[in-house]
Amino acid sequence: MSEAQKSEDIYERLAAALEALPHGFARTPSGVEIKLIKMAFTEEEVSLAGQLTRFPETAVEIANRVGRDEAEVTALLESLVPRGLVSLNSAAGTAGGGVLAQDVQGERKYRLRPFLVGWYEASMRRLGKEFAELFEQFVIEGGGERIFSPRPGVLGVVPVRGSLKPEYIEREPHIDIDAHLQRHERFLVIPCVCKREREVLGDSSCGKPMKRCGFVGLPPQTPLGETVVGREEASQLLDGLEKSGHVHLAFYGFTMFAEAPQFMGTCNCCSCCCGVLHGPKMAGLEYHQGPQRSNYRAVIDADACIACGVCQERCPVDAISDITEPGPIEGKSRVAREKCIGCGVCVIGCATDAIEMVPVSAEEWFHVPSSMAEWEEARLKNLAAME
Repeated sequence: MSEAQKSEDIYERLAAALEALPHGFARTPSGVEIKLIKMAFTEEEVSLAGQLTRFPETAVEIANRVGRDEAEVTALLESLVPRGLVSLNSAAGTAGGGVLAQDVQGERKYRLRPFLVGWYEASMRRLGKEFAELFEQFVIEGGGERIFSPRPGVLGVVPVRGSLKPEYIEREPHIDIDAHLQRHERFLVIPCVCKREREVLGDSSCGKPMKRCGFVGLPPQTPLGETVVGREEASQLLDGLEKSGHVHLAFYGFTMFAEAPQFMGTCNCCSCCCGVLHGPKMAGLEYHQGPQRSNYRAVIDADACIACGVCQERCPVDAISDITEPGPIEGKSRVAREKCIGCGVCVIGCATDAIEMVPVSAEEWFHVPSSMAEWEEARLKNLAAME
């Protein structure tokens, strides 16, 4: 085998390893996925990463298995953690990589991290227009369906504060945003990578804030700075994002060390930029096929509705429209239940309190996985059903 053939082989191997992950990574007719990998990583990095799986291993175990020097392998793995291609695990839980990975305690184990949510975000923060164009091509050619369609979704909708009755929040700790704010004194808030993608592509139509994602709790001694804010500022930022119509697409708690489901942080998304909301449309899917929907759906009281249209403007998934049937409620708003993702954005924007969030049936109820393993097994089962 020639050197050129060996080089191509390592990229194919990494693509295959990524495709085997529960998050999904499609092989496309044009091979655009290989171009994405080549833009983001060197041959040495690809050669090692392509031999990782979703199962955590120590650097010693990996080095012995691939026949390379332990120190060399360790250094390479550590360099790939902040760049999103490798996740760092410990006995305490599973780190999402990046900044949080540096807080992992105990035995360090490494596993291959998916494309999205994973090395796409890290790469988009440092690469430019060509990477963004390749990403969109990848989504359109099949990558989007492979990532967005399987359930559970890669991110889950958490209703905005003020949209649910307190008793609903009590039975689902993973949607309790206020409890999360009280657990921590410092929070990581970072620029939206999806908005950066739209901007580098020349789309400046979205006037929503750039600093809007994360809100992950940090140790209390973490110094305040541009991306580290205190509790009061974090709460104010979230409040402003909710009022301006952003959807909370939250991280599953088990990816951030939680021993039980709880709110751990969130992307705050608009449908014009967010990959998990905007991406499905590029892939020929419906908006609601991207995120994992919450366990609630919006219902409008036609008698209380004044037909102002605000809820239709705020709905990120085009689930609300006018009632067209002739009669006393003609022209008022109603929700297409099959499209609603249960974000609550319409509820807090209604001036007449004509909208409420109603729980789904027991048959529809989404039981949040209790661990990464449970989430992955469910995804793998549903990915297999697509083939």
